Amino acid sequence: MQIKELVYLRLRDALIEHEYAPGDSLREVALSARYGVSKTPIREALVRLEHDGLVEIAPYKGARARTYTPDDARELFEARELLESEGLRMTADDQGAIARLRANVEETRSALAAGMLADVSARLDEFDDLLLAQLDNRLLAGVVEKLTLHLRRLGKLGAGRARFEESIQQHEQIVDALERGDEASARRVLTAHLGSVAAAQARALQVVVAREQ
Repeated sequence: MQIKELVYLRLRDALIEHEYAPGDSLREVALSARYGVSKTPIREALVRLEHDGLVEIAPYKGARARTYTPDDARELFEARELLESEGLRMTADDQGAIARLRANVEETRSALAAGMLADVSARLDEFDDLLLAQLDNRLLAGVVEKLTLHLRRLGKLGAGRARFEESIQQHEQIVDALERGDEASARRVLTAHLGSVAAAQARALQVVVAREQ
């Protein structure tokens, strides 16, 4: 893997994991020292991340980690609901896909029981990925990829054991309904699940916005 690609991926992951909080300055000199590279791959990575929407670059001010408004979060979740609902529809008649969702729920429960919260978070994200993968649409692939980056970053807000337990329960209810052949119930649970996640993240986002003011 080329250095510039590695730097881009590492910085992208650092942003998603909130190693840089919304509004944090991203100075090329400091980033060069952190990643042990020259400023050129850092600069290229920042430009790519600006295109992804994870970084904001202002003339004479430099780059900073993207901040989100409540409207940003609402629009992201509206897009997520549209795409995951369609993914759910396409999953309903795919027994292999339903089995993969069931396996995911069981793995997530095991990770929670073991106190492996980072793994729980990754498995919850994987559940969403499994639904979105059902779309199998090359034209939507870029949209889904960019949307996922933002949802991963927002997902770190309001995350915790209680939130994880509720999400696992809702995921299990979705799979239960799909296994019964009850797509309508699965869709209702999915809508309720996304609404509860969005509400939790909106509350956490309000705290972040208040700190910036």
